Amino acid sequence: MLIADLLVALVIGLFIVWGATFAFGTKGPWDSFLWFFVVVALFAWAGGVWLVPFGPRFFGIGWFPIMLMGFLAVLLLTAASPRKYRKVVLSKEQTESENSGKRAIDLFFWLLLLCLVMVGSSHYVWYPRVN
Repeated sequence: MLIADLLVALVIGLFIVWGATFAFGTKGPWDSFLWFFVVVALFAWAGGVWLVPFGPRFFGIGWFPIMLMGFLAVLLLTAASPRKYRKVVLSKEQTESENSGKRAIDLFFWLLLLCLVMVGSSHYVWYPRVN
């Protein structure tokens, strides 16, 4: 089920991120479609597998919780995304402080990805099996 759940989350994440990019004109807080997609797909997978499956099933996979978590992730990340219409000229000190802030965000980004993978994969180890 790990591969099937992950594939469904990737497909749903791709459509949700594409729709959000088209509708809101943003590529997420990292200004990259790829990283926006990766975070949303992992968030949808991790949250979706831990929710109790409800709604219709597709090949035995409850896709509605995965879709719900994907929408939640897109809404949160889109709200945190910078808007493109602002053009501000920064001084050299402000540019250097902004670059150091981006390095700190990079650390939190990789920690977020690591935590999402651990939460999603832990479902397959600790989730009680009903025989």
